[in-house]
Amino acid sequence: MSDNSSAVTNARSWYESICEMVEAVDTANEAADRDGALDDARQHIEESILSVEVRTGWYMPGQTPKPEEYMILLTTGGPALRLIGDLDEYGQPETARLEYQDWDTPWTEYNPGHHDDAFKPEDYDAYDSTLLAFASVFYYGE
Repeated sequence: MSDNSSAVTNARSWYESICEMVEAVDTANEAADRDGALDDARQHIEESILSVEVRTGWYMPGQTPKPEEYMILLTTGGPALRLIGDLDEYGQPETARLEYQDWDTPWTEYNPGHHDDAFKPEDYDAYDSTLLAFASVFYYGE
């Protein structure tokens, strides 16, 4: 591993946790939300993060800007981890990527294929959809 081994380990661990949390939401959806399982699974995701932030792009004075990007802060310090992406015109995530940072290093996108030999190119669709499903639990509106 690189000098950022603790940051990469943190990202890998969080990705595994995200997979488990999204799987719990999917299972609850398939079971038609018996006994509030869907609410519990979504609440677990909402409580697992530190913060959600949005930002806008350029706009004319007098216009009401819409959020264009989001950031979900997962951990801080060394190592830090965030999930960032773009929002569509309805305020829903349309992209998602994990970025890690350690002390005195820039934010770097976590690419599981570079850090896990078992990760295959065909796994990227599931990776992307899992991150999007996690990000979609949150509200980015006013």
